[in-house]
Amino acid sequence: MAANYNAEPLLEVKGLKQYFTVSKTFMVKAVDDVSFKVYPGETYGLVGESGSGKSTIGRSIIRLYDPTAGTITFNGMDISGKMSRQTQKDLRVMMQMVFQDPMASLNPRKKIKDIIGEALDIHNVCKSAAERDEKVEAILTKVGLAKEHADRYPHQFSGGQRQRVGIARALILNPKLIIADECISALDVSIQAQVVNLMKDIQEELGTAYLFIAHDLSMVKYISDRIGVLHLGHLLETGTTDEIFNNPVHPYTKSLLSAIPIPNPELEKNRIALNYDYKTSGIDYTKGTEHLIDGTHYVKCTDEEYAKWTK
Repeated sequence: MAANYNAEPLLEVKGLKQYFTVSKTFMVKAVDDVSFKVYPGETYGLVGESGSGKSTIGRSIIRLYDPTAGTITFNGMDISGKMSRQTQKDLRVMMQMVFQDPMASLNPRKKIKDIIGEALDIHNVCKSAAERDEKVEAILTKVGLAKEHADRYPHQFSGGQRQRVGIARALILNPKLIIADECISALDVSIQAQVVNLMKDIQEELGTAYLFIAHDLSMVKYISDRIGVLHLGHLLETGTTDEIFNNPVHPYTKSLLSAIPIPNPELEKNRIALNYDYKTSGIDYTKGTEHLIDGTHYVKCTDEEYAKWTK
C-alpha cells in the first residue's frame, strides 16, 4: 500500500521540545522545536548522528516521556498533554514501538507466546486461550518464525530472530503507526536486509506507517519515502528520499551524505568526506526558519544562509 499524501496526516508533530533537567544550573535540550508529519502508509526516516535526539523524539511521541512543549496529534487525537483514559487506550492500541536492543526489550522470564500475547490480554482482544494462541501463531508466521518458536524463551533465539519477535509484538494489535527505533543497528548486515524487507512486506500488506529512526543512511534510503535530518535536537532538512540524497542543501546534510562509503574501490579512493563543525560553522540553529526548496523539500535556516546555499 503506497503512502496517501492526500489524506490527513496520521501523525503531526509541531514545535516539539524535550528538555531534561540535570542539575539546578544545567538543562539538556535533547529536542528543540522539531516539526514534521507522517502520512498513512508512509515510512518517514529520521537520521542523524548519535545524540542528535532521534530516539528521544520517538519516545516523546509514544509518551514514554512527557513533552516539555509542542503539540503531537495522532489519528486526530491530541496526545501531547494529559490524556483521557480512552485516548490513552487508543494510543496504546494504534501506536507501537520496536526497540533498539531486542534482548533488553524482551522479558527473559516469559515465553515468546506470552510476550507477544500480553497486549491481547491487556486489551481483552481474545475470547479464549485457543484464539489467543491462534493469533500469536499467525503473527509469528507473518514475521518469518515457526509456530514451534512460541514456547521458547528469548535467550534461545539469535539477534535477528529476537528482533522479529519484537516486530511481531508491535504488530499483534494491527497498529496504524510503528516507531522503529534503531531496530536493525545491532544486527548483521544480511539480517538487517531480511528485517527491513520484512517490514516493507508488512507495510505493503497492512498499510502500516513507520517512523524509522536510524543512522545507517543506505538503509534509510532503501526503506524511507521521506527523510528528516536531525542534528543537536534540531530538524535541519526534510524532503523525499530523492530530494535529500540528490539535492542536499544544508552543510550538515552534505557532510552526512559524503560519509557514506562507496562499494567500488576505485570510486571509494576518490571519495571526499566533507567536514562540518557546528561551533565553527557560524550557523545558529535557533534562528532559522523553514524555507521551501522544491516540492516537499524544506531546509531550516536564516534568509542569508538560504540565499548562500541555493545560489
